[in-house]
Amino acid sequence: MKKDHKIFIISGPSGVGKTTVAKGILKKLPFLKTTVTYTTRTMRLGKKEDKTIIHVSEQEFRNKIDNGEFLEWAIVHNNFYGTDSAVVSQELQKGSLLMNIDVQGALQIKEKMPRETILIFLKTKSFIDLVKHIKKREKMPEAILALRLANAKKELSLAKRYDHVVINDEGKIKETIEKVKSLIEKELNLEG
Repeated sequence: MKKDHKIFIISGPSGVGKTTVAKGILKKLPFLKTTVTYTTRTMRLGKKEDKTIIHVSEQEFRNKIDNGEFLEWAIVHNNFYGTDSAVVSQELQKGSLLMNIDVQGALQIKEKMPRETILIFLKTKSFIDLVKHIKKREKMPEAILALRLANAKKELSLAKRYDHVVINDEGKIKETIEKVKSLIEKELNLEG
């Protein structure tokens, strides 16, 4: 692996705009590659997936854990998610990666690959802004909303362990994408 290839991980609470920012970055920095996520979550009907996802049963997922196939894995909103070690290793040989994964997984990767991994945490200006955004984004039962908000509080408390924290202001997604793009270019010494 070339020493200048990096793994950039975007994390943050549900509804903060991680997927939109990641898609924007990939358009502006097309040399970045993505990886595959395994999950036990059911497929979203009528919604296009935002990244390459392989849906598996919980037993298949547990078998992959037992076989040591994941670079990271976590349970998020009661579903298992994981990143295949072999895919990351292969892609990192070719170039830098951009991943959109949860805080638990990001911290696992940073621990295993500290020199290669750059963590970028996205957050809103306030927790109230986050609550408004989640409620506006999609209708969900109160129990699921409560779970997401509880998880968001835990995730926000871990932001201090990230290399960079970027505030995604309401209505300023283009500016947020530019901020993250600049951070990545600086980390890769691509500026100006």
